[in-house]
Amino acid sequence: MAHEYVFGLLGPICTANARKTWNELLKKEGVDGFFDFYRTHNKHDLVTRFSEMFLLERRGYVLSEPLQADAVSLMDTLDASVTDGRVDTVKNERGVLIGYFLGNNPEAILKLWMA
Repeated sequence: MAHEYVFGLLGPICTANARKTWNELLKKEGVDGFFDFYRTHNKHDLVTRFSEMFLLERRGYVLSEPLQADAVSLMDTLDASVTDGRVDTVKNERGVLIGYFLGNNPEAILKLWMA
């Protein structure tokens, strides 16, 4: 079943519980979307994942801590929430990558992605 929106976690590991939690939130909020994990180890992998984001029209990614500093230079623009040189949330805004730092707050992240 295809979903209107696709989101994901970029990092070296992801627990099944993390995917379950995000997918339950999407369902609870009535979002026709799916959250998955995309194994990403380094800046080279980030470039690939961001390219896929455009090609496959993915809406947003959450970045695990080891990738947050590397992502900053790959963003088209940074939100004012990025104050310590780390991006933990990325939104694809019609082909423009916007980096944010929202902490571990899935509800706020989803609200941002759906705005």
